[in-house]
Amino acid sequence: MRAGRITRLSLMSFPLALLLALPVQAGVAEREPPPAELWLFVIGIAALSWVMACRRWWLPLAVWLPTALFVASLIADFADPVIGPAVREELGLAYVLQADLAGALMLVVPLMLANIRFSRKD
Repeated sequence: MRAGRITRLSLMSFPLALLLALPVQAGVAEREPPPAELWLFVIGIAALSWVMACRRWWLPLAVWLPTALFVASLIADFADPVIGPAVREELGLAYVLQADLAGALMLVVPLMLANIRFSRKD
């Protein structure tokens, strides 16, 4: 009686095991940050850089390095010959332009605030 139950259970779970063995077809949109998240990064980096620039002129440069690495990885996805066209097809050209603008602002704002604080005569 017990052996029949185990066989029945394994025969019922066989289609589920086949389903789990299939490769997952995940879209590119799930791997890219949403536009709202990019703009929150811009606002957060700008606020953090401003607070750090009020303390010392060179502190926003500490924010710039991780930001530059993040933006470089984001742009590298767009420049990839496989991922780039998939991103443009799935998310559209507007997403790529918006991500480029947000990335540019993330890179420029810490440098701009450091420069303003450095050139100020206190």
